[in-house]
Amino acid sequence: MKLYAVAAVADSLLAALRGTKNVRKVTKSALMPVLATAVPPRDPGMAVGLAGSWAGDVALLGDSDRAFRTGLVSFLVAHVGYAVALGRRSQPGSRKAVLPIVAASAAGAAVFARAAGPMGRPVGLYALTLGTMVAAASTARGPGARRVFGGAALFMVSDALLGASRFVLKGQAARIASAGVMPTYAAAQWLIHTGFAQEVDPA
Repeated sequence: MKLYAVAAVADSLLAALRGTKNVRKVTKSALMPVLATAVPPRDPGMAVGLAGSWAGDVALLGDSDRAFRTGLVSFLVAHVGYAVALGRRSQPGSRKAVLPIVAASAAGAAVFARAAGPMGRPVGLYALTLGTMVAAASTARGPGARRVFGGAALFMVSDALLGASRFVLKGQAARIASAGVMPTYAAAQWLIHTGFAQEVDPA
């Protein structure tokens, strides 16, 4: 995990600086492979999540709308994989938070979809898919469940910062929000995978 921490810190610092895109082709592209090596996925859904996240990381190294759409689709696939894997960890009576989370996600999706203009529909669909993943994380049970849910919630924070910096905020405020994307994202992935890896039967 030390190598993942080093890669995450390095890429987060580089992301806050200008003119570092070529270096980030190495640091950002390495994040998910390094995490997969440190915490090998034991569930097909988690493997899909890693693969989709890696594809999204690579796509979002670009600045174009096409690169953004590719990244959006890649992470949407990742969240479907995570949601399926986490859904298998759910237990009866553990779904009280699902409706509030989905409702909040729907409200957030509407706000970002309107702000995203021509990309409103894919952004809204992505936000709903992310919310579904967070809702699935809230139903997980087992020794790593709290860590998984914390990671899922942090993923939502990271994407909210990304959406705000791209579609809502301008100038210095957008740069500050953008600087928070990678630290929260890297921490979210670490929490989700290390929490899920604690393979002990739910209480």
